[in-house]
Formats: sequence, C-alpha cells, structure tokens
Amino acid sequence: MLLHMKVGIAGSILFFLGFLLFSAFPPFLKSQVKKAVRLKKGEDIRDMWEKTPFPLDFRIYLFNITNADQIKTGAKPIVQEVGPFFYDEWKEKVDCDDNDADDTVEYSNKATWIFNPGKSAPGLTEDVELVLPHIMILGMILTTVREKPGMVGLAAKAIDSIFHKPDSIFIKTTARQILWDGLPVDCSVKDFAGSAVCSLLREDDSALIKDGENYRFALFGHKNGTVIPDRIKVKRGIKNYLDVGVVTEFKGEPKLSVWSEEGTCNEFNGTDSTIFHAYLYSNEDVVSFTPDLCRSLSTRYQRPTKIKGIKTNRYSADLGDMSSDPEIKCLCPAPDKCLKKGLFDLYPCIKAPIIATLPHFYLTAEEYLTQVDGLNPMEEKHQIFLDFEPITATPLAAGKRLQFNMMIFPIEKFKLMKTFPTALLPLFWVEEGLVLGDEYVKQLKGVFKVFTIIKIMKYLFLTLGVGLCGAAGGLYYKFQQSAQKLDITKITPKAAPNTNGQEKKWPTSVSTIQTPTAPPTVDA
Repeated sequence: MLLHMKVGIAGSILFFLGFLLFSAFPPFLKSQVKKAVRLKKGEDIRDMWEKTPFPLDFRIYLFNITNADQIKTGAKPIVQEVGPFFYDEWKEKVDCDDNDADDTVEYSNKATWIFNPGKSAPGLTEDVELVLPHIMILGMILTTVREKPGMVGLAAKAIDSIFHKPDSIFIKTTARQILWDGLPVDCSVKDFAGSAVCSLLREDDSALIKDGENYRFALFGHKNGTVIPDRIKVKRGIKNYLDVGVVTEFKGEPKLSVWSEEGTCNEFNGTDSTIFHAYLYSNEDVVSFTPDLCRSLSTRYQRPTKIKGIKTNRYSADLGDMSSDPEIKCLCPAPDKCLKKGLFDLYPCIKAPIIATLPHFYLTAEEYLTQVDGLNPMEEKHQIFLDFEPITATPLAAGKRLQFNMMIFPIEKFKLMKTFPTALLPLFWVEEGLVLGDEYVKQLKGVFKVFTIIKIMKYLFLTLGVGLCGAAGGLYYKFQQSAQKLDITKITPKAAPNTNGQEKKWPTSVSTIQTPTAPPTVDA
C-alpha cells in the first residue's frame, strides 16, 4: 500500500474517532449521569439517599438572657449567643415503600444527634448553665392570648399548677436539659386548671417526653433517634430524571391544608431537599419542601464558587416578605395581618407561637433588630446557602440556617408578663451544614478527570485526523507529479572499429535527445 494511502486511512480513522467523541460522547455522558441520580433499588445513589454514609454538621446556638430581672420591669432584652453546640447528625429514611406504577417511593425520616465536644466552641459542654425563657410556659400563655384571650386567667392557674408556681418566665437551666433531657411537667395534679391542660397534652403528646404519668419538655429530645411517623412520598426519577426527589404526598395527602386556599402555599413544590436532578444550572431555582415549616423554599442563583478545586454554583434563600410578595401572601395569618419582611409565623404548622427568621434577624425588617441588644447579622454567618456542582447536582457545601423566636409583650392578666416590653425575643438558632468529605470529592474529581481526558482526546483526534488527511493529500499530489515527469538517462557507448581496422572514437557523452541544430548565419 502506498504511503499516502496509509496516512490518509490513519487520518480518516482519527478524525472519525474525534467526531464520534465530539458528537456521541456528550449524549452518552448525559444519559449516564441521568441514570446515576435515579432512586432505583440496588443502586449506589439509592443506598446513600436512604442512609447518609456520613454525619451532617448540626450546630445549635442558644441565646442567654443577661438581664432577665430588668425585662420583668420593661427593659429591652439583652442576649448573648452561646455556641455552637456541635452534633454529628446521622440521617436515614426508613420503611421505604416503592410504587413502580407511578415511579414513587414513600418513607419516614429518622435522625440521631450525637454531641461532638471537639467541634463545639472551645471549652463548651452541654452542662453549661444559661438563663433562658421557659419556652413551654411562654408558649402556653401566648397561644391562649392568640386563640382564647378570655381564658388567660385560667391558663395562668394551670401554669401555677403544673410548673409549681414559677416566679418568672425565665429559668436557669443547662443546655442538656433544655435541648435533650427536658424540663419537668407535673401532670399528677388534681386541680381543674392543671388537669384540663394535662388532658389536652395527652391528646397529642408527640412533642413531649413521657415520664410515667408526667412529661418533660425539650427542644429536640423527643426526636432524637425516633422515627417520625409523618410519611413523605417522592418521585424516583426512573421515568423522568427531572422528577427525582419531587414531593408528591405528605401525610397521605396530595397538598397541605395549613394555609389560605388562595395561592399556591399549600402545594408541594420541589424535592425533599435531599436529592436534586442532574444538570442543574444557574437559570433554575432550587426548590425544596420542608415538613418542619409546612412550606416550600426557593434558593436562587447567587454567584459562581469553587469548593475544594471543583467549580460550583452558589444558591441562597431567604424567608421573603409576605406583606409585599403576592406569591407568598397566602402565608399571612389573615389577609390584613401579614408579618413584615423576613418573618414567618410557624403557628399554623406546629401549633406553637414560634416565629422563624434567619439568624440574628439577617434580612429581617429593621425594627425587630432595634428591639433586642446583642445581635449582629452577617451574610457569611447567617444566610441560607447551597453550593452545587451543576452537572451531577452534587452539593459540596451547604448551610441551612434558621432562628426561632417568640413575641413578648405586656399581658395584663398574667402577672409574670404584666410589665414586659414588646420585642421579638430570640430563643435559639440552628445550622444543618455539609462540607463534602475528601473521599467523595476525590471520586467526583475522578469523574471530571475522565471528562477532561475525553475532551482533550476528541480535539486531539480531530486535529491529528485533519493534519494526517492534509499530509496524505500532499503526498498524493507529489506522487502524481512524479508519475508525469520524463526520465532523462545518459549512455556511455563503447568504442567501435572503423573500415581501416582502427578504433573509431565516439563522443564520450551524447544526449539521446538533442535539440535541433541552429541554422547557419546568413549574410545579407
């Protein structure tokens, strides 16, 4: 085989391979990524989705009240943030039930928190003493004022009964007790007011820790290591990768019945916040449904970021302004009672007079920040953020942050709050965070290394293919030129004898093809 044919064939093969990588590899890659994030039984992503193989970072910050006695007489509250109390949060989904017909899986949540002193604030233990509002006492009286203001006196008598005549709504307690072990609630009382309240508690005591015939109240103790009975149904994404993780039912219902029927607040929008579809780019909001808030929350693209050498997109969220945003106006307690910017009333959801904000009243109406001393809102520390790798939708870093507050104000018929100031009082805030471990980052980098190699190869093959095909064309042209060129040879004849027997001399070198002899010069 001639050289130009060999070079041409090699170039054509390389060009074809480059074109194949250029045209066929991206669709193949996309199909493989789509398959990798579906919640199909037996696949790795399903196993990780059901039981997170590493703990999330869970930080709790409590607000110590430094002037409790002065607040009783109307002084502005002064708070001191204490934390973080750091916990390893192990999360899993249990009792998973698949439905192939509608491509869904239904499950219950379970979370276990384990205190990690090494990652908590230096020297901080769960036994540190703090002055905090007694959240259950405050919650009982605020709920009565909200629902049945004429029964405030009866509620006050019940508080005296089951909490043994407290002299303040503020108590000195430890972090361990308020967070996990619980404050005592005496339901062995026999008086009418106390017995009536305890009867109501027994109807739904899921938020309390049972202690014989009595109870204990803690912020997280009743949830620790416990399966939450509320079932969630989500799409698996096998039929359509865009649907993976999308919530379709909660508590067996296709929508909530918590908020106003006007608007979309009762609808399930987005995923369960633990998985997102692949190819998640900046022009798309990341939306997730949060059962603890009975609402969906959107995070919007903010800016490009880089985590551990991997390019990511940052998304951030806030609680919005129900007083001005028509999309969330259905969250208002009543059409004419919308809360101001950055405030979210949790009462319709959890039946407790809790108002959620971002930590330190970040992005909250300025007036609430002036009602309390000791807060310092900062974007870096207090915003909600997610850093996603857009192709695989892998979260490399995240911070879900939320602060819980209660409104205090003078209550004439409740002596413990008769001369209180009006303020939105911070109680505590939490951060559920994630920074993807080096082991998983290494795996992700390995995937992108393959992408890079393929990208280099396709351009290299295309370039070499074009180059070799060009070289083959040049060689072919040279071959053709050589085939058309006449060969000129030289002959050196041997001497021949003449007539007289002597050797005849020939020119030593004669061209076999001679030019015509020039004509003689003709004189005029």
